[in-house]
Amino acid sequence: MQRRHFLQTSLVGGISLTSWPKFSRLATAADAGEPPYALRRQTPTRFYDGHRCWSHPRAGIVPIGSDPRRTRVVMTMNSLDVDGSDVFKGVYGLRTDDLGETWTEPAELAALAPRHESINGQERPVAVSDFWPRWHVASGKLLGTGHTVVYTPDWKVTHPRPRHTAYSVYDPQANQWQSWRKLAMPDGDEFHDAGAGCVQRYDEADGTILLPIYFRPPGQNSRVTVARCEFDGDQLRFREHGNVLSVEDKTRGLHEPS
Repeated sequence: MQRRHFLQTSLVGGISLTSWPKFSRLATAADAGEPPYALRRQTPTRFYDGHRCWSHPRAGIVPIGSDPRRTRVVMTMNSLDVDGSDVFKGVYGLRTDDLGETWTEPAELAALAPRHESINGQERPVAVSDFWPRWHVASGKLLGTGHTVVYTPDWKVTHPRPRHTAYSVYDPQANQWQSWRKLAMPDGDEFHDAGAGCVQRYDEADGTILLPIYFRPPGQNSRVTVARCEFDGDQLRFREHGNVLSVEDKTRGLHEPS
């Protein structure tokens, strides 16, 4: 195997040449001729029982030591109840330590499980969804970001609703995710419904994170911006955001930016 065999599958869409921590410089090597990699389609897992299926499968790459052959790939995905709309009752994880030759069985991740919160005097389930793990070079940590979905007590989506960017950090030694947390945003109503669901972040050389988000101010449709955040290997902090892109019409607006 001349450099690496990369995995390409519908369930590993998050793995790309540019997301490989140690070999992102190879992304332009194809310009000189034959690409320095091979693609092989594999399916780590399948699931559909007539009521639930997998959704949002994405993988992050964790270098272990100096030997690239020991790289770990960590995948997360939601379970989706197909009887409803956007009903995500759990996050599952699996991993491979041999570049996809073998995968562990999907296991429910307690640290990313839904919680019940008191919202407007009512106990309501709050789930993490649209989660995307990616290696953060400056801190040497695998950071996953997504957003929360707030449901009625019987697991129905309602609008308007509070929404937050959710994040968690993976510990490769324990093979565990930390309990998910919410990214604190500026006070006020503007970001009451704001999250980073299904987005691809960009990490600057100094570790600063540019995180696309979408948000819905009261009485308006959804719009997008990029949040500048700091990450110290444990806590993600909002610092500022860039210009706002919006379409002022009767549609639902702009969603899921990258």
